Amino acid sequence: MLDVYICEDNEAQLKLFQEYIENIIMIEEFDMQITVSSNNPYTIIEQAKQSQNLGLYFLDIDLKTSMNGLQLAQEIRKLEPRCFIIFITSHSEMSFLTFQYKVEALDFIIKDNPFKIREKIHECILNVNEKYSSLNNNVNKIFTISLGDKKLHIEFDDILFFETSTNIHKVILHAKNRIIEFSSQLKQIQPQLDDRFYRCHRSYIVNKNNIKEIDFTSCIIHMTNGEDCLLSVRMKKGLRQKYSRTS
Repeated sequence: MLDVYICEDNEAQLKLFQEYIENIIMIEEFDMQITVSSNNPYTIIEQAKQSQNLGLYFLDIDLKTSMNGLQLAQEIRKLEPRCFIIFITSHSEMSFLTFQYKVEALDFIIKDNPFKIREKIHECILNVNEKYSSLNNNVNKIFTISLGDKKLHIEFDDILFFETSTNIHKVILHAKNRIIEFSSQLKQIQPQLDDRFYRCHRSYIVNKNNIKEIDFTSCIIHMTNGEDCLLSVRMKKGLRQKYSRTS
């Protein structure tokens, strides 16, 4: 699901944009929801830190606070490198600043005509949904980890396995090029994964596509990077069936 955020200092326009976006999502039946609609950029940031979903942000540039929309976009981009950012503003002359701030805005909507704004918002949402659908296919699915104020995005294909850490309520993700320990439990992670992953042991979830060999006698799974995972006796039959289909 895509989380949609709106940050606009004009209360009437904020409500109008929210209404536009809600109607478009409902009519198109997109997998999106408005998570925050606010005139406070700090509220947007705090909510983005907590979300596990990819974000679509509609931001005014002049927010009449200590943080303008461009600065807000910079902070959002740090949290969500793959998010979608769209500016809605009266200041057409400021469009060039989006390049200076390096926020990689998807589009720039000028507040000149309510009907044109709605049409442009609709176009942007259609565009974002197409891009999101492409990102969300089996090849490019991503797993998101929250580490303090930062979010890490790891493609499913790069994940070898998840392992319960010896530190309480921690999980270790073993990827092809790095190892990351973060706060979670395997039972919370499993619903976020697709069918290429298998719970082979109470302490392990493996990516079947990155298995090199399985020793069913010794109950050891050898991964492509040389690491090993345990296989419980109870889960052997299921893995034998599932692995044979992908081999």
